[in-house]
Amino acid sequence: MKKILCIFCVLTMLFCFCSCKDDNAHQANEYETMKTSITKDSVKEFMSLMEKFEPSGLISGYEINEKNCYNVTPSEVAAETDMKIFKFSDSCASFVMLDNEIYPLCEWFGGYGFVNAVPCDFDNDGNKDLLVASSWGSGMHRSIISVFNSVSKESTILYDTSTTDTPNADLIVAQSTANIFTGDPEIDEKLYYSVLSVKINIEDNNLSNLSYTVIGVKGHIECEDNTPQFIPYQE
Repeated sequence: MKKILCIFCVLTMLFCFCSCKDDNAHQANEYETMKTSITKDSVKEFMSLMEKFEPSGLISGYEINEKNCYNVTPSEVAAETDMKIFKFSDSCASFVMLDNEIYPLCEWFGGYGFVNAVPCDFDNDGNKDLLVASSWGSGMHRSIISVFNSVSKESTILYDTSTTDTPNADLIVAQSTANIFTGDPEIDEKLYYSVLSVKINIEDNNLSNLSYTVIGVKGHIECEDNTPQFIPYQE
């Protein structure tokens, strides 16, 4: 339990957690929820590209509609990259816009689609990529942790809850300059990437407008020979 509390303390600088309802109670669900970024910025530009990407005007049976399209780019991604992330509130289909082209970020439908992302550079090529948390599946809900490479424009799955004993778990990703498992800062300011389990809520009946509360830790991402891999959290 102490390790979990330490983790939440470190994540305060990432998510700007508000103070607990009861300072003497140490329960994760006492933290106020965090909301995803959602705007209409650059939606028209994205939709003009989407017409070329999907000439039929349909996404797996859903009509491509500007009304249901939102820019959900996290502030960290907007600050450190040229990538913009868009999501349709009805289908949850999610895409990256980069270099005047669009690429699928979540190739499956159902679930929540794109949930959140942080910039990363696991291959150390100097180009910022995206560490992404998403989910899909209407029958069996599953969460996916993946890396979208800004050079190859391809996604690589690092973790899939459907292969675990907790397939229905919802996840987000986070980065910190402190080790979330010890709370100790690194002298070289190495970035740590964590995978956290959350409770997700839908705001205003809009699947692009999510809020979530951290309830636990699933693991973290480590690199070996510039190749990222998911490491499960252990007590």
